[in-house]
Amino acid sequence: MGLFSMGQDNLYLGIDIGDSSLKMVELKKKNHKIYLSNYAFSENVSEVNFTRIDDIDYLAQAINKVRVEAGITSDKVTVSLPTFAVFSSIISLSNVDKKNLAAAVNEEAKKVIPLPLEEMILDWKIIPDKNNKVQTKGNIRVFLTGSPKKLVRKYIDVFKKAKLNLVSLETETFSLVRSLVGDDKTTVMIVEIGANSTDLSIVKESIPVLNRSLAVCGSSVTKILSEKLGMNYAQAEQFKFDLSVSLSSNTSEELPKLIMTTLEPIITEMQYMLDFFRSQGGDNIEKIILSGGSALLLNLSDYFSKRLNVKVIIGDPWSRVNCPLELKPVLSEAGPRLAVAIGLAMREIQ
Repeated sequence: MGLFSMGQDNLYLGIDIGDSSLKMVELKKKNHKIYLSNYAFSENVSEVNFTRIDDIDYLAQAINKVRVEAGITSDKVTVSLPTFAVFSSIISLSNVDKKNLAAAVNEEAKKVIPLPLEEMILDWKIIPDKNNKVQTKGNIRVFLTGSPKKLVRKYIDVFKKAKLNLVSLETETFSLVRSLVGDDKTTVMIVEIGANSTDLSIVKESIPVLNRSLAVCGSSVTKILSEKLGMNYAQAEQFKFDLSVSLSSNTSEELPKLIMTTLEPIITEMQYMLDFFRSQGGDNIEKIILSGGSALLLNLSDYFSKRLNVKVIIGDPWSRVNCPLELKPVLSEAGPRLAVAIGLAMREIQ
């Protein structure tokens, strides 16, 4: 049963297929406002990697199990493509008119995409100029993405098997921009600290112009705590978040040295991206937005802000979604891990 009684029509579901979890958010638009209808997430206890598994039946069954148990009823689905699997680049085209634009993009794509184009599905959009106008001739900048046909076909088969209507596929980064940045045109950095990877993007005028990924992530902290404290993985995962709660009365206390040391490569990468972007004549980064389950580690935003001398905040993907007041505390805690799914659901409902 949904959180709001709105009937079953016009519901849109975003499903974020992560390495170790499935996250779903169901939204509905009514009277020009977006409402939360339902949400669910399931941590993978079987250690099967959802993004890499080729067992179509298993993945379809896992998706339907989470969906049915949560009472999610929408059959119109937008799904995330994992960042590591999608190639993206900004290309520049000179002296090209509208008639020849598609051919020019394909020709340039051959130079920058490391795989044969016949194995990829290309998508591209023209980047507006400084006056926010879309140029269709002359010198044009294009944001290009390429998704492996094999991966796209797999997801089509999975959702066909699950008897769900796959409306669209989208790279995680674009979903995060939609849910965390919205119409804000300032230049920001998004840092998604997930369970098995950390993805960093500098976003200018809603376009991710610089992207990096790291293996250091939430599970890195859990593993080091498990090793040092003699706990199994599940116990260490629980301890990691219990630790944040126990320190909440003293917000000036820094993260334990063990966790800080583990997360140091993320700070190093963030600083590198800031420096590189500035060296290329980029704008000042107005703020850094943290997302992902591990963004909630106590004082992480304050600690990063002090180290980088840039404003760092925890992203709020619910800012444009109407939610029940009584669920605000729970949703605030779940927000960072559901940010991709929220952005996916917003894609078709806006």
